[in-house]
Amino acid sequence: LYYNKSFFWLLLERRGSVFYRLDSVFGGLFIAALGGIVQWMFDSDWEYAPRIHHHYAFQALGAGVTFAIVFRTQLAWNRYWEAVTQLHFMYSKFADAFSQFQAFAEVTRKNVQEKDPLKADRIRLKQWRLKINYALLSTVAADRLNTGDNQRMEDVRSTGVRTRNTMRINKETQTSGLPKMKLRSEIDRQDSKSDVYAVFELPSAEQIQLMMASNDMVSTVMYWIIWDLADCMKDIDIAPPIQSRMYQELSNGMLGFNNCLKIADVPFPLPFAQLLGLLLVAFSCFIPVYVINFTGSPIAGPVLCFFLFESLWCLNEVAKELENPFGQDINDIHLPDFHMRFVDCLQDVSVDDQAGMLKNPFLGIDPGLQDPAQHGIEVLPEAEVDGMKI
Repeated sequence: LYYNKSFFWLLLERRGSVFYRLDSVFGGLFIAALGGIVQWMFDSDWEYAPRIHHHYAFQALGAGVTFAIVFRTQLAWNRYWEAVTQLHFMYSKFADAFSQFQAFAEVTRKNVQEKDPLKADRIRLKQWRLKINYALLSTVAADRLNTGDNQRMEDVRSTGVRTRNTMRINKETQTSGLPKMKLRSEIDRQDSKSDVYAVFELPSAEQIQLMMASNDMVSTVMYWIIWDLADCMKDIDIAPPIQSRMYQELSNGMLGFNNCLKIADVPFPLPFAQLLGLLLVAFSCFIPVYVINFTGSPIAGPVLCFFLFESLWCLNEVAKELENPFGQDINDIHLPDFHMRFVDCLQDVSVDDQAGMLKNPFLGIDPGLQDPAQHGIEVLPEAEVDGMKI
């Protein structure tokens, strides 16, 4: 996050900036220095000084490069915004599914607490297990997005093209294993750079073994949740068609996850990125020649060379930042923050005080206060129509 209402602070902010990066600044200074050299050639009347008698070729090349960069930036922004949208969609649906189950379970427990305490205990156990597994589902889903194929290409610093099969995780040689997890009560919320995920209970040895043996941890944990819901279905005193909403919301959440996954795994097309890079380099080489030919100023010329190069180069760098929205870079979407808010939502919905208040018919208001006006309820006077009270 950043404060965008201070113009001068925004201009000088370096965190997340592409303008103040060393490669951008050095590239701009190099082009400006070439501009100074070309100006010296003209001033010294060197016979080999590059002279341009018409600017059509440079403008045609510049128009093509500018259009390609703007088009790439637009596509990159669409990828970034789609990732944010689908991420919010995923977590909202997961939260809806858990909230619905929690409400169904609490209503049933209230009705059978005295009649069938064993049934109430079974439901309470399922509530705890589902709460743990929902947090675990969010953990493995967020970690999967953070370690997508695009991010793994950056981590291994691969200089060539790789297939999906070569990028798949080899469980025998994998060094990272499960995502980093810590109990929610032990998480340092002030650490904004932390890549540790909060959970209510660390996975058991059996769970770890199953997850490490699976090719898709998200689907594995998702199956555990569906199994618990199906196993608890007979104990919940809610009509099956109503209960089916939980499965529908879970399915919608997984749809949002897979929409995020396609962005995390599918990179921007190589031919387009490569061609644009070649055109940008070619255009940058002609910037000093064109600018000096049509300015003839030893001061304004190099300055214009610097900013003309920076404008196109940095715009391309912005597109590169937006194309891969997941990861650990400063401009990437911080998934542990999304996960933490989801875990807090699970805790808020399942807290005991919440159920205690909802069981009260007055919703937390002192039931001894019988005067409706003391509850903030306005009582309208009785009306009569043809001798009948309404």
